Amino acid sequence: MSRLLLRFEHVLYRITSLAGGISAIAMAAMILLIFGNMTARYAFGTGAVWLQELEWYLLSLSVMTGIAYAMRSDEHVRVDVFSHRLSRVGKLWLNGITMVLVAIPIAALVLFYTWPFVSISYVRGEGSPNAGGMPWLFLPKAMILLGFALIISEALRQTLSIGRRLLFHYRRPGSRRRIAHAP
Repeated sequence: MSRLLLRFEHVLYRITSLAGGISAIAMAAMILLIFGNMTARYAFGTGAVWLQELEWYLLSLSVMTGIAYAMRSDEHVRVDVFSHRLSRVGKLWLNGITMVLVAIPIAALVLFYTWPFVSISYVRGEGSPNAGGMPWLFLPKAMILLGFALIISEALRQTLSIGRRLLFHYRRPGSRRRIAHAP
């Protein structure tokens, strides 16, 4: 059973890694697009509305896929009012409880309430209100779904990792079973 959980943890780790890569590529593409749009506008006096709106699509992709990667790298915003006073094991417990009672339920709630928002946009075939703008307005809205699904994925991975480390910490000293370590 522990090998299965460890494999599942590795799969979730790879998903978060992929999300971080997608975020980096989308950010690089957005920077190049902004530079190209500015060059076209100020050097040649031309531009396209759909290219400007594509910047927003890339921004939503970059941000919503980057959140889970920031969680994995422990670069996300948190309030460390209590944790700086806790031991290493206490911090593990606090992080585990936070993942189970805060991150996963809130992300699931956002997914629950965002789904109709995205599906209605898709069914209506919403597009840009601007002439010559991007079609498929449901895509940046769907990035909310993707981002919070990735948050759940990373929160599950961290919960499994924390549980494994706590199990290793509390195991009996005479026990011969070793628990494998994951990234």
